[in-house]
Amino acid sequence: MQRSRFGTAIVWMAVFTAGCGPTGATGAAEPSGGGTESHEGHGTPPPRETSPAEPLVAAAELAGPAGSPVRGVITFTQSDGTVAVHAEISGVPDPGEHGFHVHDVGDCSAEDFSSAGGHFNPAGAPHAGPHDAPRHAGDLGNFTVADDGTGTLDLVTDLLTVADGPHSVVGRSVILHAARDDQSTQPTGNSGARIACGVVQAAAP
Repeated sequence: MQRSRFGTAIVWMAVFTAGCGPTGATGAAEPSGGGTESHEGHGTPPPRETSPAEPLVAAAELAGPAGSPVRGVITFTQSDGTVAVHAEISGVPDPGEHGFHVHDVGDCSAEDFSSAGGHFNPAGAPHAGPHDAPRHAGDLGNFTVADDGTGTLDLVTDLLTVADGPHSVVGRSVILHAARDDQSTQPTGNSGARIACGVVQAAAP
């Protein structure tokens, strides 16, 4: 009889232990609902939207010598690794093509504009047309003037920058010549006299 009671006790103890062990382990492994909710709103924030870089702009006001009616504005706009050149000029007495270049020195003080130096040519390349390679960085080709003395020019170049550096147009000068640039005669294209000049300055930010 005693043996029977002892065996029954062992059986109940085994059942109790088996029932409690898995239940306790399962309860400890399950994450609490509060723990999951505590991470809401604290994940990695979405990336911020960034606006494209603003273009860099420089400009020159072109003018002839004292008493000349020649006037103009030339802008240089740098974006995506190139510079867009836009020129509007009026008062030119002779219609047709006129050599048009960036010169090395930003100085228009001499009456004949010789103070502007030679063509801007940081690479030491030969003179050529605006789409030739190699060419001067300052080779902008010819500016075409209509019968009323006005004209516009638009071109894109990869040899100038507005940003600081060896190819920067800022601090240089723009020259309009009296004759056509033949885009081959060295070193100036046989463009004749300088009839207007303007110093290139960076636009205010």
